[in-house]
Amino acid sequence: MISVRALAFILIAAMSLAACAHLPQVGDEPLPLQSNNARLIMLLARYEENQGNWDSALELYSRIPDPFALLAQARIYFVLNQPRPALETLHRIIEEGTYRDEALKIRSKIYAKAGQWQLAIDDTESLLFNHPDNQQLLMFLANLKIVVGQFQQSRTILESILGTPDDSMTLYTLSKACFAEKDLDCAKESLRKVIEIRPDFTPAYLDLGRIHDMLEEPELVERIYLDLLQISPSSIEAHRELTDYYITQKRYQDALIHLNALHEISPSDQLTRKLIIVYLQEGMHEIALKHISTLEEPSQDDRYYHAIALTGMGRFEHALNILDEIIPADKLLCDVTMLKASILRDMGKPDESVTVLSLAWEHLPTRDTCNEIGHQLATELDSIGKREEGLEIALFLLEKNPHDAIALNFVGYVWADSGIHLEEAYRMIREALDQKPDDPYILDSMAWVLYRMGRYHEALGFIEQSVKILNSDPIINEHMGDILMSLGKKDRALDYYLKSSLFKKTPSEELQEKIRLILE
Repeated sequence: MISVRALAFILIAAMSLAACAHLPQVGDEPLPLQSNNARLIMLLARYEENQGNWDSALELYSRIPDPFALLAQARIYFVLNQPRPALETLHRIIEEGTYRDEALKIRSKIYAKAGQWQLAIDDTESLLFNHPDNQQLLMFLANLKIVVGQFQQSRTILESILGTPDDSMTLYTLSKACFAEKDLDCAKESLRKVIEIRPDFTPAYLDLGRIHDMLEEPELVERIYLDLLQISPSSIEAHRELTDYYITQKRYQDALIHLNALHEISPSDQLTRKLIIVYLQEGMHEIALKHISTLEEPSQDDRYYHAIALTGMGRFEHALNILDEIIPADKLLCDVTMLKASILRDMGKPDESVTVLSLAWEHLPTRDTCNEIGHQLATELDSIGKREEGLEIALFLLEKNPHDAIALNFVGYVWADSGIHLEEAYRMIREALDQKPDDPYILDSMAWVLYRMGRYHEALGFIEQSVKILNSDPIINEHMGDILMSLGKKDRALDYYLKSSLFKKTPSEELQEKIRLILE
């Protein structure tokens, strides 16, 4: 079968022969380029261009001494991303004048692509002088004005061309100009109108949702993305935005719904890892473990999450074995050490927990990268009766950073518990609480230092906040009992002493004595 291209050559050859005064013989010189030959070459050049045969098209166009052929060459250079020959050719066309406007259109796009915004603006404004009502040119100019920061001028242009049956893109561009000017009401209104005109235009929903997020309007953020899902249930963007939104709001169960939807639409290891983290956050360790098992090439981080899942399931020995196989670096080194120490503590091996933390603190490069190990080591040392060693570590951390909230709280609490330096202890705990106002342990420390200072009513307010946040901590419950006792509320104090004894693995003799005295 003869191809279309072959037929074109046959047709052109036949037309050329018919137009010639005589048939060339072997050895004849090439025929001069006549007008009818130019038209035929133009036809063939356009065919080659349409087929994407750029080199052939350029060669054919170059044989035609015509401004239109030059314009075609410039157009091809632009497509091939060859700005230099394109600009040189366009300059010749503009000087010649026949296709000046067409050349300016191409040149403005080349300038814009190269980031030469003002030159692109100059060419577009020149075109608009002859075509003041060309909406395509006005839109292009408005976008250029946004890029160079001339937002008000862009708005003026866009507002002047509103009023067509479909203003969606004009309004969407207007929302960009309004947003750049920090006129968020204008941006929101423009985007709402875009959605009314084109309910399926996803970018408008996404931009509107982000503006509501900036304005701290969480209910509207959620509503916009849910509206998008009503229009497009498989919208990856909507599921992704809702996932991130729910995570920031700590609504992890809702986040899981959309993460799972994303995973069904477009599964990937990245999404699997995000699912694993959220499942672990929610304490759904077995499901997290199932997802971990689907990873073909688990990373060191994945092994760490594996250990967390096993720990949550009470499989401590297996978790420790996984952690021993990890070759940690940087932040992971800190996390692995902390998890090991936590597991050993939960296994009733506090001395081994301290050993793991001490080795990391003394022999590994963590002191500048992982204050958490220092914080935990100080706390663990205090819990096994080595308070002075723990205090030394906390004071070292404060030398590095005098505003370290955890170290401030530790030192302040230890001094308050020991009944020394109470004013300084209060100052330190106050600074820590200013940084972490919802931390139940720091609230407890504030209550305790106030109790030691004899300010019982003030202490009660802070300990009540602490218990409300964390009601299962034995020390916080015991402190609540002590403060209530100081206020003469024995019955309520007894309730908290009993709670403390339930939460403690081995209630202290001091706590048992407090309970006995009330019951007598």
